[in-house]
Amino acid sequence: MVRLIVGLGNPGSRYRNSWHNLGASVIEKLAQRWKTSFKPGKGSWFSADYLDASGKTTLMFPTSYMNRSGSPVGEWVRYYKVDPEQVLIIYDDHDLPLGRIRLRRQGTSGGHNGMDDIIRCLSTDDIPRLKIGIRTEREKADLSGQVLSIIPKRLANDVGIVVAHAIDAVEMIRDKGIATAADRFNGMDLLQ
Repeated sequence: MVRLIVGLGNPGSRYRNSWHNLGASVIEKLAQRWKTSFKPGKGSWFSADYLDASGKTTLMFPTSYMNRSGSPVGEWVRYYKVDPEQVLIIYDDHDLPLGRIRLRRQGTSGGHNGMDDIIRCLSTDDIPRLKIGIRTEREKADLSGQVLSIIPKRLANDVGIVVAHAIDAVEMIRDKGIATAADRFNGMDLLQ
């Protein structure tokens, strides 16, 4: 069972609507759906708890910058004595086009610095993850400039659709497991 769901992003209003904050956006919308609210944690994070018949799930948004996401996640996992396989990390992935999400039980970071730091701090890559595609036809020259740029208004509706599907995928992971959710969502064009 998933005990912790982490949405990656950068803190502050400057990055709020950037591509790099899509993981955090999913967590915020999921908290709204689950009618729970975020509170400061015992470390560098905000968290919200959701309790139902299947148990307690915590939503987390680290307040560190993306490249230092591992410390807050590691602190939480150690404090609550949770297995890394019970953690779901949600983040943007430039290797996937906008309109796709990909679920994995484990694997490398794929060059994502936030996920790389989490793998380093937890000393394992056996960490489930949900990656949200952000590659578009109009790109900036450098990758960091692209992922930190604000999502264009012309794509806001498409991004909203993808975020809604990502929330559905998270709920399916929680209720039926990552394999079932991966069968349903991997390879699917969410904008068709």
